[in-house]
Amino acid sequence: MRDFIVHRPSSIVNWSNSSNMKIKLLSLLLLIGLAFASPAAQPTNPTIYRAYFTSAKQLEALTSQYDVLEARGKDARGEYVLVMGDDELAAKLNAEGYALVAQQHIGMVNSPLSFYGGYHSITEHYAHMDSIIAARPDLAQGVVYGQTWRKTQDPNSGYDLRAICLTKQRPGDCALNPNTDKPRFFLMAAIHARELTTSEMVWRWMDDLVAKYNVDPDVTALLDYNEIWMIPLTNPDGRQMVEQGNADAGFPWYQRKNEHAQIPSTCSNPPTSWNQDGIDLNRNASFRWGGVGTSTNPCDLVYRGASAGSEPEEIALENLVSQLFHDQRGPLDTDAAPITTTGSFLTLHSYSNLVLLPWGDNTPNTPNDAALRSFAFRMSSFNGYVTGRPAEVLYGVSGSSDDWAYGTLGIPAFTFEIGPGGGSCTDFFPPYSCQDSLFWPLNRNAFYFAAKNARQPYESALGPVTLTPTLSSGRVGAGTSVTLTAIVDDGLYGNAAGSVGLPASQVISAAQVFVDVPPWAGGVPIPMTAQDGAFNAAQETALAALNTSGLATGRHALFVRAQDANGNWGAITAQWLSVNWQVFLPATLRESAAAW
Repeated sequence: MRDFIVHRPSSIVNWSNSSNMKIKLLSLLLLIGLAFASPAAQPTNPTIYRAYFTSAKQLEALTSQYDVLEARGKDARGEYVLVMGDDELAAKLNAEGYALVAQQHIGMVNSPLSFYGGYHSITEHYAHMDSIIAARPDLAQGVVYGQTWRKTQDPNSGYDLRAICLTKQRPGDCALNPNTDKPRFFLMAAIHARELTTSEMVWRWMDDLVAKYNVDPDVTALLDYNEIWMIPLTNPDGRQMVEQGNADAGFPWYQRKNEHAQIPSTCSNPPTSWNQDGIDLNRNASFRWGGVGTSTNPCDLVYRGASAGSEPEEIALENLVSQLFHDQRGPLDTDAAPITTTGSFLTLHSYSNLVLLPWGDNTPNTPNDAALRSFAFRMSSFNGYVTGRPAEVLYGVSGSSDDWAYGTLGIPAFTFEIGPGGGSCTDFFPPYSCQDSLFWPLNRNAFYFAAKNARQPYESALGPVTLTPTLSSGRVGAGTSVTLTAIVDDGLYGNAAGSVGLPASQVISAAQVFVDVPPWAGGVPIPMTAQDGAFNAAQETALAALNTSGLATGRHALFVRAQDANGNWGAITAQWLSVNWQVFLPATLRESAAAW
């Protein structure tokens, strides 16, 4: 098994197989102990309510104290947000003057053979990373970048915090150093422990990247020239509490926060959907901490912690990301990140089918708003989600990880809220079948878009999207010609109702193809022409006649990109061309060679 690299603030040491086995043994013993322990009291099954508000002040009061879900709507009664809780919470909200309508009652599901019908446990997620690293050392490295709060209190408890880096490995790749020629895309999940879908999406993307390398030309180009960093469990302490509910109560507990318990604690134990120990790690970031959408009550779901960046999980996350990306933005809120910025960042949450961009609070737009919106709306063209800033399409938040990544380092950073606000695939614990039937098919290409644009995102996300190029023949002989065709589209933006700030499309002005050497490595562009005779629309079919004279036999990479009327080049999309020596043999010899 390939070793993980364990990162500490002052040193880097090897994560050995023996220590790995000890951790797994301790986890097993813990699970056995839980199995024989006296069952904890089972919390009342929660209900999702529509909580109606009539002013921004009422909305802020709701989001600063209660478990307000990532959904907002309007009906004949007025505007509402969704709040999860029990009868006691409903009575409290009614006493405070909020009108409530029960929208959905959450039922119990028992699944003795697996974690809530198929969801992967912490142990399985970590073993999955281990298996990829062991099987594909040419593509994968692992890093232990910190420890959870519980492990900082007791080395026999809690978890190491682990990330995986996927790329075509060269010496020095996946180093904790921002000085690399490979742009980095960072994907994190489950900072809110109960949001089970998010970790499953990371699991699937890991497998997709590894399985498609050297099979799919675009995936191969992505891993050849980029690093993909992923964290499937940003808050494993909290996730263990969620899993424990499934074992003790037959239904996962709605633990959102980490496990930093106040002493003495007055919070509910076991946790309820609106009262629990811990700190909301997505309100604890060290940028714009303590503002709208946060609470100072330790039992509230959006408790921000005692100070900015106080939690070991948050400290470790910020340290890791800061080692992977240069600081590319000035210190003022009005300082724009430059067009040369590299890197991109995505954090996964659930639910409500949203693509969110900075800033999270109610302040004016970021100085990079046009490019950030174009990036976000391009991603929502794949998953169909509502797009905008949190305060525009949901409610204001502060101290979040995406605001920190953009505000501190300048990299474009976004949040996906995965899962609909209603129907059979809603809730934090939707049926496991929803992962493959709905969530993964919708989000796969959005992930790839986010990663492909990491090289120079503030330009390429504004530029046209190149859809899969095709060749008149995938295998030709040297000296013969082949026609390359590609759809290039500058109007590929999501248009879900309720989105804010839909960008205007631009006319395509040019398209190019590069053979074997991409543009950033000094490749020579071959101009493409418009199929209809002129580049004068937002979507065009671009053509190029490629002569294979001088090309060696074997596989060649083609990199295609397009430019809009404002001069923005979109990201490349790759295709393969194979030059086959058999083409030049007489027919009888070709048949003999094929038979042999």
